[in-house]
Amino acid sequence: MADRDGDRDTGTDTGTAGGAAARARGRGRPDLARRPFPAVAAGTPAAQRQALADLRGWAERGAEDAIDFYLRDKRAKRTASRLLQGLAILLAVAGTALPLGAAATGSAGQGWGYVLLAAAAGCKGFDHFFGLSAAWMRDIEAAHTLRFELSAVRLEWAADVLRAGPAGQTPPDVPLEPAEVERQLALIGRLAAAVRGQVERETATWQAEFGAATRQLHEQAGLPGPQHAPGA
Repeated sequence: MADRDGDRDTGTDTGTAGGAAARARGRGRPDLARRPFPAVAAGTPAAQRQALADLRGWAERGAEDAIDFYLRDKRAKRTASRLLQGLAILLAVAGTALPLGAAATGSAGQGWGYVLLAAAAGCKGFDHFFGLSAAWMRDIEAAHTLRFELSAVRLEWAADVLRAGPAGQTPPDVPLEPAEVERQLALIGRLAAAVRGQVERETATWQAEFGAATRQLHEQAGLPGPQHAPGA
């Protein structure tokens, strides 16, 4: 069963040895590491089939690595975001209640309310500047998008195999039909492009948000904004 953020995979690789191995490999990777491209040779029908299988495995493992990365990153962002949001709420409540209590009892200490309210604002500002809550949501979206695309490609590949049936299976010593090779290569390319596109979109969004937060911080502090070299 998946949690509200989709930590667990409910796709086609759940519970399989390949999916478990991919997740174990993903946990050992600190970032979106680049996997070596498989060697491709088609001198014989068997080599042609092996090359297609290796290419498919390369594309699927790349997608699984990306999904695992975004889920791991999401968990870290979720923890930090919830901690900051919780602290902001507690500090804001305490900052409001303390002056009221001091006024009701006639004691000193109203000034501490402003300190607590400032600390609450600091927690919100920290979350906003580093984009923790926004990155948490983007990680969830990226993981679900890639998981959907991976499942869709696997289902289409399986559908082609099932439609062919026993009579449509090419003997191992006979080359595959060009149309069949093209279909398989199209699915492999589609999955690889989906992973690359998702990573590029996420990176571009992060850069834009970080740049906007940095400019806003400089403007609020009265400092000159970051200087860019001409043509950069």
